[in-house]
Amino acid sequence: MHDSADCLKKIVAQGRSPLYTQVGQIMTNENDLVTVTPDTNILRAMRLMLENRIRHVPVIDRKIVGMISIVDVVRAVTEQQSGELKRLGDYIRGEYY
Repeated sequence: MHDSADCLKKIVAQGRSPLYTQVGQIMTNENDLVTVTPDTNILRAMRLMLENRIRHVPVIDRKIVGMISIVDVVRAVTEQQSGELKRLGDYIRGEYY
């Protein structure tokens, strides 16, 4: 998947016209595409994004069913850590059940 910097490199820097360049001319080759499935855990998705220096990954379940972004991943990790910190605080205060 491409962000705006990738598009600039693949279109403008190569002397192409954004008006006449088709998506198929700049998209990632299917064999090079990094994907996840709906049951991929968040840390694995984050690792794939970091290792491949990408910010968006298609979610595939026989066909594309969605996209996950680095923002989605960071939000999920933050929410999980906040929940764990709350449970730890509850435990320390004796409110943990």
